[in-house]
Amino acid sequence: MKRFLTVVAVFAGGIFAFAQKPAMDHDVYDSWQRVAGVSLSADGSFLTWSVSPQEGDGVLYIKRTADGKVLEIPRGAGLKLSPAGDWAYCLVKPAFQATRKARIAKKKKEQMPKDSLAVIDLKKLEISKIAGVNSFKVGFDAMPFVTYSQDKRTVVLDPATKWADTLKNVESYSFSRDGGKLAVIFKKEKKDSLSRNELVLFNLPEKSRTSLHRDMKYYGNVSFSRTGEDLVFLASADSIIADRGGDRHCAIMLSKGGKEAFELIPASYTKDGLCFTQKTTPVFSVNGDRLFAGLSEFTQPKDTSIVDFEAAMLDIWNWDALLTPPMQKSQKARLERYTNPAVIDLGSRNVSLLSTSYSERISHFDGGQADYALVTDKSPYQLSAYWDSNPYNDAYLVSLKDGSRRRILEKVAGSPRLSPAGKYAYWYDCDDLQWYTYDLATDEIVCLTADCRTNFYDEEDDHPHYPGAYDYRPTWTDGDQYVLICDRYDVWKFAANGSSIECLTDGEGRQNNVRFRIADPAEHNIHPDDARLGVSHVQALDAPVFFSTYAEASKENGLAMLKNVNKAVPDWFVSGWSYPVVVKAENAGVVAFTKGNFRNSPDLYLYAPKASKKGYPATFKDNLTKIVGGAQKLTAINPQQQNYRWGDVQLVHWQAYDGTPLDGLLYLPEGPQENLPLMIYFYEKRSESLYNYMQPAPSRSTVNIPMYVSNGYAVFVPDIVYESGHPGESAYNCICSGAEAMCEQFPFINKERMAIQGQSWGGYQTAYLITRTDMFCAAGAGAPVGNMTSAYGGIRWESGVARAMQYEHGQSRIGKSMWEEGGLDLYIENSPVFFVDHVTTPVLIMANDADGAVPWYQGIEFFSDLRRFGKPAWLLQYNDEAHNLMQRRNCKDLSRRLQQFFDYYMKDGPMPAWMKNGVPVAKKGQYYGFENAD
Repeated sequence: MKRFLTVVAVFAGGIFAFAQKPAMDHDVYDSWQRVAGVSLSADGSFLTWSVSPQEGDGVLYIKRTADGKVLEIPRGAGLKLSPAGDWAYCLVKPAFQATRKARIAKKKKEQMPKDSLAVIDLKKLEISKIAGVNSFKVGFDAMPFVTYSQDKRTVVLDPATKWADTLKNVESYSFSRDGGKLAVIFKKEKKDSLSRNELVLFNLPEKSRTSLHRDMKYYGNVSFSRTGEDLVFLASADSIIADRGGDRHCAIMLSKGGKEAFELIPASYTKDGLCFTQKTTPVFSVNGDRLFAGLSEFTQPKDTSIVDFEAAMLDIWNWDALLTPPMQKSQKARLERYTNPAVIDLGSRNVSLLSTSYSERISHFDGGQADYALVTDKSPYQLSAYWDSNPYNDAYLVSLKDGSRRRILEKVAGSPRLSPAGKYAYWYDCDDLQWYTYDLATDEIVCLTADCRTNFYDEEDDHPHYPGAYDYRPTWTDGDQYVLICDRYDVWKFAANGSSIECLTDGEGRQNNVRFRIADPAEHNIHPDDARLGVSHVQALDAPVFFSTYAEASKENGLAMLKNVNKAVPDWFVSGWSYPVVVKAENAGVVAFTKGNFRNSPDLYLYAPKASKKGYPATFKDNLTKIVGGAQKLTAINPQQQNYRWGDVQLVHWQAYDGTPLDGLLYLPEGPQENLPLMIYFYEKRSESLYNYMQPAPSRSTVNIPMYVSNGYAVFVPDIVYESGHPGESAYNCICSGAEAMCEQFPFINKERMAIQGQSWGGYQTAYLITRTDMFCAAGAGAPVGNMTSAYGGIRWESGVARAMQYEHGQSRIGKSMWEEGGLDLYIENSPVFFVDHVTTPVLIMANDADGAVPWYQGIEFFSDLRRFGKPAWLLQYNDEAHNLMQRRNCKDLSRRLQQFFDYYMKDGPMPAWMKNGVPVAKKGQYYGFENAD
């Protein structure tokens, strides 16, 4: 096996040679930094990134790779970098403390500190600032001009000449892709008699303006063609009272060549009872011959003659409805915006409706200039999918000329998608676990993977359902000639028509038990309108192919590269580091990446070969190990870590009670390792994260591992494998056997001071385990399911999806309904509430009242039953909080309470006030000791 910079963590169970350092406390979180927003320009000339603390002011960096010069922009955000390498723009946010003070003072929105606009000359790497800017826009392919909003005015600026034009009464504005044209919608103001509703086109290089249309009640949703010569927008004569809602009948207006707009489709147009409203956003096809828009039912304004307190307030649940009321509410925003897709031929003005079903999905290709698109429809199978999670779809080709369609696939067990050039539909079939293509020209179906003598489904998947594919997003090459698909270890190159098969990674993965996964680190400049119409990046046959690598046995990570799709031996390595960010310049051999592990924050590195007379090389001349080893380190974040007690991690092995070999992670603190309490955290399999860095951070739901290690805990993270029907016993089989093995392998662990903590699925397993064993002195269960028989028939309130499918086929792994033979017995067997009388372990539960995944009453049910039997139990219910905490103040609070709870039982710490028998107070959400977890 190839290795590079391999780090092996060695533990002897003795004393590390180090000066005693203080443990971290909960005040360290805010200053901990991370590198984010790493981006390279297409030619590799500029690298940008930011370094930000968890709370406070960050810094945006722009580095010119040719000479290494760096520009620092404190509090910079939202950077736009011109592809031409001449200008860049970003907002400069107000100082964190200034904003905080304004919030404390309860200042109004208009009194809050304002952003500034930074205008950056990339050739000089110099910056100028414009104060009081609310927002800005630039072109997509070029950025010679910038437009920004400032108080009640809009300013257009040419940074090269300093020319500026100030516009008043602007409602919205849009740039052409080349940044040279600006469409501005002006609105009539009561106090300004000269103002009017109008749409004006500005030709910025010529400093000219053309009124395209005027005096309608509404203008909106402007879109330019790719060339910028034409633009489309909506216009309406309808008046809508803001608080009454409702739609406007909209005409689709077209301006060609910058001339005054004309009515392409009138506002009175209807088709099958549908019309164009303000919901639709017309988009040009790539060649500009078509418009794609959406038709919808017209929503009348709210009837204000009906008084709210006299109107019935209810939801109606229909047994055969595809969407129940909770599902409708969870998808409310999308449903309110939804329009039925249509295409408009600009020559004939013919409107073709492409779909009238919310359940259908349309996939375009070639920028919408093809003859057809692909429609997938799950509605015939959607109702039963809510409990059996079936993958079935019908597939159609729909004509973009007249809207006619023909069905090409019926009840296919997968989700067919279009290849980038539109020659094939392709899918992973969940019935026979193979990959297929459908030739749209010949109607021929080919099974690509049947003759490979390897599996393309997840061989380790232990759910009682069809296993998923290793690769749900195969990579296509130019012209749809080949498709690249991963098995467990290697990447295969299939001719899309089934005529050839080749192992692209030459068997290196299976031979070395290393997983190769395709990773395209280049940033591809695709306009959102083009992406909507199926324009996507494909793998060029003569371009390098990038992979991430992962060694199953050692858990090491690395990178790999092929010089092109036809070179069969990859250059690869694995090492004792993780590489969470890898970015390559699209048209140059410049690479930036972050590298870290548990002991080292992921810092940013740059490999930038010197430019030749011909510019940057298109491919790498050196191999990967030289590139990574020879890269320049650009950051050194979190130096404060050296001031605190830290630790290290190692991979551990043991056998479950049933003999299954298992892996896990053991984190140990620096310094004397005597009589260490053992915290056990778990969720499915986590040993793959051996070389991941973890920040000390406020907890959203689980124990923060570096914080506990710093405070003298050993932390054990076991992998879990499951037997269908017995998830609780499977957890016992793996977790408890692992706890015993750690005590045997590492005698300095105190087996009388072991605790468990988990969240969600881990919270359920925690609840189950304390009914099964008394080996733990404390337990923390976040969002646990206590009663599978009552949770089974419920829904996930966030999505509205029925929970039954999760139990029968998903993570809960019961494998049966409650009505099948033996099914009810399994649900009872795996429900902790039926065995709470066996509990001897003190438990801290978190169940939040806005949990959209696990019904919060499950935590209450478990707590109430424990309480009945006099078992020591506490329940934290964060008001209006989600499954995992969202508000930072609550995260900090939970972090303190978790540690206070475990310190009390595992380290003889003091009992905090909130754990004592308190007295309710009048203010909602407060209890004795609640406000201050200290």
